[in-house]
Amino acid sequence: MTTAESAARAVPGRPGATRRRTPGRVRPLAYAALVASAVITGLSIAWLADPALSPFVSPVTPSLATLLLDPTAAALLALAAGAAGVALAALLARARAARPRSVAAGVAAGGVAITFSFLFGSMSSISLTGYLFGAAAVIAGLVTIGVTVVRAPRLGASLLAGLILLVATAVLWAGLNIDGVVAFAVTVGGALVAGLPGFAIVALGLISALVWAALAIMTLRSAGSGRLASWMVRHRKTITILAALGPLPYVVARASWVTPWPLFAPSTVHHDPAMLVTGLVIGAGATAASLLTLGLILPWGRVFPEWMPRIGGRPVPVGVAAVPGFIAAGILCIAAVPMLLTTVGRTDAPIDALLVNLVLPFWFWGPMLGLAVAAYVEWRALDREP
Repeated sequence: MTTAESAARAVPGRPGATRRRTPGRVRPLAYAALVASAVITGLSIAWLADPALSPFVSPVTPSLATLLLDPTAAALLALAAGAAGVALAALLARARAARPRSVAAGVAAGGVAITFSFLFGSMSSISLTGYLFGAAAVIAGLVTIGVTVVRAPRLGASLLAGLILLVATAVLWAGLNIDGVVAFAVTVGGALVAGLPGFAIVALGLISALVWAALAIMTLRSAGSGRLASWMVRHRKTITILAALGPLPYVVARASWVTPWPLFAPSTVHHDPAMLVTGLVIGAGATAASLLTLGLILPWGRVFPEWMPRIGGRPVPVGVAAVPGFIAAGILCIAAVPMLLTTVGRTDAPIDALLVNLVLPFWFWGPMLGLAVAAYVEWRALDREP
């Protein structure tokens, strides 16, 4: 390796440190992108042959494509994007490209990701993600409290006391009851089952967009100089704190639902236990998102806490934090565009549009979370280098 090549791979700010080559990591992503694009290509042909099957005719979760294009045009765009994705993914999977070619391929991969986002991304998709993640956060929180009560009693007692206070407040002030929990589970579960075929298509499109976005980033990264990576590592704490602030306005709004002064809530929230449960579950997910984001710069984001059974004290695999973090950032970024277009365009209620985008700042939260996760990956990569 020449001196120039060594310098290009060096991490600025850390003399002698070299960056690992990335094409080996690009290839699995290329194969995944190839499969996803091939599936969408085949489905697009079916949608054109039988429009009744098309998700663009009666969409479960309307996307920008369904708002701006007729179903046939949307299906043709999906076919073109899928076919282009198959060709580009095959090219990237075959061999390592030279730097100029990698830049072009990275830009093209980004274009495919944006096209799939346009076709399948919507605000409804992030609502579905919020419900599922919120429910998972509640279950994980209860398990965490149970484990810490046994293995870390001081921490467990504090968490248990906080949970009891929250539940007591919700029951006594806001009218939470078991019927509301059951009604929430039945309503959400029924909606998921009823819309499963449509949700499956949306999920396929979003996964394809995320895979292509990851492929674009990795391809461009392999051709980059590392200056952006160095900047992210230097400022990772500030970036991560800003990203952790993203869900907090929503947390504050939902927390107010258990008080006599609920913010951004239906007027019937204190008379509808199911609505209250909905707010608390999604608020729990937003709280968990903020805490997990802070984990990117806290010690337990590098080493599992000692109280965790079996894995306590072991290093956290980078992928455990990076993969879900990048997925979340991608979904937020995909939802940000339709959110802005559908709210800012409401000239009849500009204040409401502003408040919605401040309480749900996808336009800020998504990009900042993506930068925070990328900074975490680069920071952890330094630990693995000699």
